[in-house]
Amino acid sequence: PPAFFFFKHTTAYVIAECLVGSEGTLGVVTGAKLKLVPTPKEQGLVVLSFATIPAALDRLAEILETGPVAVEMLDRMILELAAGNPEYARHLNFAAGRPAAVLAAQYYADSPEELAARADDLARRFEGRPNVLGVRKSLTAAAKDDFWKIRKAGLSLLMGLVGDAKPVAFVEDTAVAVDRLPEFFQRFNAIIARQGTHAACYGHADVGCLHIRPILNVKTTAGVESLRTIAREVADLVAEFGGAMSGEHGDGLARSRWNVKLFGPEVYVAFQAIKHAFDPENRMNPGKVVAEPDPGADLRLGPDYHAEEPASTIFDFSGQGGFARAAEMCSGVGACRKTDTGTMCPSYMVTREEMHTTRGRANALRLVMSGALPADGLANETLYEALDLCLQCKACKTECPSNVDMAKLKAEFLHQYYQARPMPLGHLLMGNIFRLNPIGSATAPLANWTLRRWVVRWLLEKVAGIDRRRTLPAFAFHHFRKWFRDHAIDPRAGMRGRVVLLDDCFTTYNEPEVGIAAVRVLEAAGYRVELAGLRCCGRPAISKGLLPLGRELARENIGKLLEAARAGVPILGCEPSCLLTLADEYRDFRLGPDADLVASASRLVDAFVADPERVPSLPLAARPGRVLVHGHCQQKALLGTAATVAALRRIPALEVKVLDSGCCGMAGSFGYEHGHYEVSVALANRVLLPAAQAEPEATLVAPGFSCRSQVHGLAGIKALHPIQLLAGQLAPEEAAGPPAGPPRTASPQAARVRS
Repeated sequence: PPAFFFFKHTTAYVIAECLVGSEGTLGVVTGAKLKLVPTPKEQGLVVLSFATIPAALDRLAEILETGPVAVEMLDRMILELAAGNPEYARHLNFAAGRPAAVLAAQYYADSPEELAARADDLARRFEGRPNVLGVRKSLTAAAKDDFWKIRKAGLSLLMGLVGDAKPVAFVEDTAVAVDRLPEFFQRFNAIIARQGTHAACYGHADVGCLHIRPILNVKTTAGVESLRTIAREVADLVAEFGGAMSGEHGDGLARSRWNVKLFGPEVYVAFQAIKHAFDPENRMNPGKVVAEPDPGADLRLGPDYHAEEPASTIFDFSGQGGFARAAEMCSGVGACRKTDTGTMCPSYMVTREEMHTTRGRANALRLVMSGALPADGLANETLYEALDLCLQCKACKTECPSNVDMAKLKAEFLHQYYQARPMPLGHLLMGNIFRLNPIGSATAPLANWTLRRWVVRWLLEKVAGIDRRRTLPAFAFHHFRKWFRDHAIDPRAGMRGRVVLLDDCFTTYNEPEVGIAAVRVLEAAGYRVELAGLRCCGRPAISKGLLPLGRELARENIGKLLEAARAGVPILGCEPSCLLTLADEYRDFRLGPDADLVASASRLVDAFVADPERVPSLPLAARPGRVLVHGHCQQKALLGTAATVAALRRIPALEVKVLDSGCCGMAGSFGYEHGHYEVSVALANRVLLPAAQAEPEATLVAPGFSCRSQVHGLAGIKALHPIQLLAGQLAPEEAAGPPAGPPRTASPQAARVRS
């Protein structure tokens, strides 16, 4: 053993302090004793918005006089990236105007009164001051959480910048004395400007540690040279200011090179001696702290990196810079590895395997396209395996701070993959389900009986890959379009205008009661309902990679819906996945501004009913009791569930609880497929089924047809669409419609089905 273990006065040496900050270069910590501090009784934030970053830093000393426990900074780049992300945009209420920077001062207190007094003191000092755009006090838990959610996501939001130029980490951890921070920042900024670029800036202003990340394209030789120049000049600047290159993040490969300059040769030699004493064979994290690695070497996406783009894509990836760059948007931060809240990433939540995270899939795509994995491009079978358990829930499109859209990437990948091989029969059947549903409905009694037979389910598993443990949804012989054609129209229909209702495949042929409920509610609200009469929205085809078919259906449907969209007529849907295909994927098919017009006119029916401007009043009877709301994955990702909750809360006396239940595990045809059954069931059992079974007296509400099918198939629970609950509470005359008799219409076209 090293000689220092035999020193007589060993208590004079604190080995723990030697190990802390050594970045694994000296030894492995197998156990640690932590010191704890009391949890503050009260805490809150005061957020100040500034017109410029220098103005914010110039006022930092005055903020610190008020005794905050921390002062955090965010710059305009992060705020604007957050504003463009639906998941984070709703948390931006703390910023005033369009600030170049915000400073958030956090306070602890023993009472709400003390907290309010401290916040008021800071607010009085800064309200109305030059270059101060506004002061916002965030003293409630929800309000302060808004700021911290954006602050914690700052890095990943930055890494989601479109294009090859990214905010690179190599000088992002400098720290200097707070009183010299304004001058330091201006000179740091000048170094970056001399390289013809700019930087993102955020961090811990109160301790002089700002995370400044220059925007560089290190895929080019010029970009790497700029990186080296900036690193060298910033190291000189830090040394001049008596600061540190690594305020909190460590030296690693990026900054170890500058330790001789910052600590001096005498201290550096001592570092080397300690390293040799602990690790004479240089096995522990070699090349760090006491080495001089080139910060421009060993780059993941350096000048030698090249990703082969597909010759062409069906989806438009120009907004991300191409298919490969859409995968490269993954910053590696690992938000997709969470297991306790939200929806992203369902498959990881139950498998706990990196391969089945958004990050794992993005890396697999990147490695295949760059040739780092065995060649055959997007026809790679290992890549198919990595993407197979992606449920295309779209949660990563918003919950991933970098906005990696794996659902879109998977659909395009499947299209490319099946250019080189035949598509399985089961995928073809599911992608063309709209051709089969009318046949199943027309022969419903026989079709339903047949599909329940064990031998048929066994045969479907062998031939089409549909797991025999599943029973396919039953068909309705008296389907929704039949009912709509003959139904007696509410005399109030048309008093407030007209709407177009999507008669999607599931609502029409499997659960007509959902469509009937929607018509009842909309007519009672004063709207004349027209059915869209679409063959299919294209969602099943898109999910299976049948993108040419999906595009054909999109073009056809836009043609049918364009007149309504141009006239400002709302296009409503009951099924979230179908409605959101219009609002999301149609924009990616390169179908021009008409697709945007139709997308903008599209809304979920429960969101429409919740809108007080569209539906000022609705005659609903009270319903004492409790409902549990399980939102559809794509709805939660793109819209949220707030509108569904608002619609349900129009029912008097109803208590509404939203479940943080993630994905139900069915995801269209995913849960029916052999090989997916176990993952599908595990997802349902993670939160959704236990929550529903724990409150048998509550009503489970789920807007998604797949979600309702899952809970019914696995647990026998009958879940309702929110519009069904609303229709059930219409006063008797509203629910039943006019007296029996010949159908009445509010206008000659009131009940027409579009064709």
